[in-house]
Amino acid sequence: MTSRPARPEFLSRLRHRPLQHGDVPECVALLPPWLELTAPQRAALPALWQRLVDEPGVVAGVQEEMALPVGQRVQSWGATLMMPGAWLDGVAPGGVFDPVRCATLCRDTYAALLQGALAPLSERDIARNNAGDGVVFLALHYRQRVHDLADPYALRVLNLANEAFRVLHAGYRVRAFVQQALLSDEPWLAGAGFRRRTEPLAGPPQLQTVLYGVTREDAASMLPGSSARHIFEHQDPRFRLSAAQRRLLWLALFDESDEHLMPRLDVSVHGLKKLWRGIYERIDEAEPEFFGDNTAADDGKRGPEKRRQVLAYVRQRPEELRPWAP
Repeated sequence: MTSRPARPEFLSRLRHRPLQHGDVPECVALLPPWLELTAPQRAALPALWQRLVDEPGVVAGVQEEMALPVGQRVQSWGATLMMPGAWLDGVAPGGVFDPVRCATLCRDTYAALLQGALAPLSERDIARNNAGDGVVFLALHYRQRVHDLADPYALRVLNLANEAFRVLHAGYRVRAFVQQALLSDEPWLAGAGFRRRTEPLAGPPQLQTVLYGVTREDAASMLPGSSARHIFEHQDPRFRLSAAQRRLLWLALFDESDEHLMPRLDVSVHGLKKLWRGIYERIDEAEPEFFGDNTAADDGKRGPEKRRQVLAYVRQRPEELRPWAP
């Protein structure tokens, strides 16, 4: 390991959260060079990502440094596309990944998205796959500003990225998670529990990528602990909340205040209260003992306590936040 110059001291306040529209310019600038997108493709990416931000079939998150000025806060971001479980059979027939196809898998996926030949899964598609054979996560990329693992700050960002990975991808019935990445990224990918599936093809080392992945069968043979293994934990949801109720809970997990939640959900104060009330009623109907003995004659003072209980529960049972349609 090589030594690095001392980093200017500041009180680091890293946090992770889902991607938002305002993050797109910073994030697109962080795309990895190994994608080898053409100039027209790169020029079209900001508009594409503005459309993808709110797609249910796209999972994307940022790690941001709140101690830095606006416009410099995003320290890393990752983006994942949900694919139907059957998609895996075309990429890895018989369970063997094709190294030639996998060498350009993410670039080809971006090209298909830009051309309109590929559309993210809809809420209904995800619900059916989630209750059936499962979904396959295809990681389009992950990159952070400081990537030298000899730098303690880079390790802190990477540690937070692993936490974000678990939160963003947990709760689905997962068939496999596959990720194209540089061969030089293998130390941190292996540390997260991913296994190399292909060997690099000829080319410059800085552009040599391979496919990493974990299947449901792999996960069954792994002990809990790694980030890759974590996302294969799954139980059927009990409360069957509506799409609007699930979205409210999802955003509330990231400490969004009501003032921030209302415009993101496009509801008024009354509409937000109605959504929370509907969640409490649905849970109380399915599990009458959930809120304990103090749910009768609720005069409004119990609202914050109920919210705390519900959010604590869905953090442990994220399947309640995911679409489900048997």
